[in-house]
Amino acid sequence: MNEKQKSAANDGKSWQKTKSEQTKTAILNAALDCFLAIGFNKTTTEKIAKQANVSRGAMLHHFPQRSDLIQASVRHLHRKRLEAFEDTLSKLNENADFTLVGEGIDAFWDQLQSPLFAVYCELLVASRTDAELKGTLEPAIRDFQTAWREKSEGIFPDLAQSEQYGLATALTRYLLEGIAFNAQVAEGQILNAQSKVMIEWLKSTVREMFQDVQISKSALTAAEHQRK
Repeated sequence: MNEKQKSAANDGKSWQKTKSEQTKTAILNAALDCFLAIGFNKTTTEKIAKQANVSRGAMLHHFPQRSDLIQASVRHLHRKRLEAFEDTLSKLNENADFTLVGEGIDAFWDQLQSPLFAVYCELLVASRTDAELKGTLEPAIRDFQTAWREKSEGIFPDLAQSEQYGLATALTRYLLEGIAFNAQVAEGQILNAQSKVMIEWLKSTVREMFQDVQISKSALTAAEHQRK
């Protein structure tokens, strides 16, 4: 038994099931790679199969229709974006007494420079004239936004107590995604002087919006130190 088979056995899965899941994931990753490299409209199932290094039969086994593959690819994209968001921001704030607002904004901005966001932009633009893609993307975006809000509340439990939390997180996401999207479309400098000023303004504004919980937590922390 090789290492992959041992790992599958330890997880309580059959080797065949594990191999099937790996093949499916490879196909979905290949689809995202194709969307990024050649665009949504030029991507075919044949090109995805070639990119994933799988047979046509394997492709059809997992995704009998192109629509099945597109829907699964969109869900896969949003899942990977959420995982990256949660992993990065959780590590950033792991040993911090308070949520690092400015550093968190920088980390989220860095994520928007990733290929995953570029693929999202590609799908968003393509969906304007593709009714089927639009029908797939719209509910996926709503689900992503809901999950993003839930995960952010778990990562920033102190800030989530603020009355301004919903507005502050929406402002952060919309402003940063807007700047990043514009850079994708314009194919220009990713972060120009005006964008830098806007991001610094965002950090200052969001910190002010969270003053209610930050002041309360500072007072609580001070009281705890005094008792010690």
